[in-house]
Amino acid sequence: MGCCLSTSSPSSPYTAGPAHSSSRAINSSQPQSQAALPRPSTHASNQTDGPPTDHAHALSRHINRPLRPHVWKSKGRSWTGPELEREREDFFHTRVTGRPEIWQTLRVALDILWTGGDDMDNDGGIATAQQILTAAEITVPSGDLADGAYDSFGAFYPLPEHIVSDPANIVQAVTLEAAGKGEESENTKEVTIVEGNKVARPEEKISVKARRSDGVVKDLVIKASKKDSIQFLSVKFMEAAKLQPPKRLKLAYMGRLLRPSESLETEGWEEGHVLNALIFD
Repeated sequence: MGCCLSTSSPSSPYTAGPAHSSSRAINSSQPQSQAALPRPSTHASNQTDGPPTDHAHALSRHINRPLRPHVWKSKGRSWTGPELEREREDFFHTRVTGRPEIWQTLRVALDILWTGGDDMDNDGGIATAQQILTAAEITVPSGDLADGAYDSFGAFYPLPEHIVSDPANIVQAVTLEAAGKGEESENTKEVTIVEGNKVARPEEKISVKARRSDGVVKDLVIKASKKDSIQFLSVKFMEAAKLQPPKRLKLAYMGRLLRPSESLETEGWEEGHVLNALIFD
């Protein structure tokens, strides 16, 4: 009589015996069929990884052209000096994107361009503003700040043209009241200058600290009065830093340059706060 060979099903309680050569052939063919299945392609992931890398390289190679003045004419609106000042103040106080220190540096550079630089500047402050932007690794691809700027990480900082410069057709709106305020302001400046050059009484002197922009780690500290003029303080800080002409020093606070004829008191400085000492060649 013949015998039948049967294989146990997966649910069978009995252990299967040695497999027949035909069954081994079937079993050995299964891994081959699994190996024949298509593997997930890595082509798509390679395509995805490519562009960000290229983009990162592009950001590190930002074009930086020399700074140049932005000349424009207002259309549809007449701008006055006080209106532009308010707009600029509001603009820099309402920035919520980007790095705060970059916005502050942009404002310092623009403040120089708004005022036309020092008496020694024959280019309207362009070279000084360029030095400030370069030190902060801020690039301006077009050379015109109205086209925006980039920080060292590739973040973009847009700047409307009325923030960058005055229009060529700015309106000189002078009223009697404004003229009166202007005279009062000039009188205040004269008093400030006179008082600022006086030697303050010992009890009025306080420590004023400034952080250098030339990479020197140690801060500058002088003794002065809140009523001393900014020009007087700049000279004292120059002496403390042992700087000699042609080097120059400007003081900034809260992202804006301090006016030489004003004092710490009139510029809103609070005791204990650190000034920025911007040093130029």
